[in-house]
Amino acid sequence: FVNHFNSVSFWASSLILRRDSKDDRQRVYRRLLAVMEHLIKLNNFSSAFALFAALCKTAVRRVVNLTNKQEKILANSQTLMDSSESYKNLRSALKSATPPLIAYLGLCMADLTFLIHGNPDLLESGHVNFTKRHLTYTFMSGADIPGGAV
Repeated sequence: FVNHFNSVSFWASSLILRRDSKDDRQRVYRRLLAVMEHLIKLNNFSSAFALFAALCKTAVRRVVNLTNKQEKILANSQTLMDSSESYKNLRSALKSATPPLIAYLGLCMADLTFLIHGNPDLLESGHVNFTKRHLTYTFMSGADIPGGAV
């Protein structure tokens, strides 16, 4: 999944940067921005995030001029994808979205990493930490994954 995310992001930025003329770069950027906007409406947060990453790359932003409307779309997407407060806005969007949806895998991986590394395997008494095991099971079964089962 991580490789796919990176491939989509690289593909999108390359698609823009390979264009020879400024008009062609603008046209491709505009199209990818529209695709990202539709992906968000379709609750495909993973692919939308990959396109967002491509559209915000410095090399890409340097070669395109955005209209006010495009700036607003990008700013709204930035607000949604903002990593502050543990992706608070994205979590809220995932919670309120109606299935089907595809959650941003990076968020799920971060939650799982925190769960696994943030809780000890054994309690101070030397006993197995069954609370950690239960939390891990609950997360992996999809109940605690943002947006439900992936």
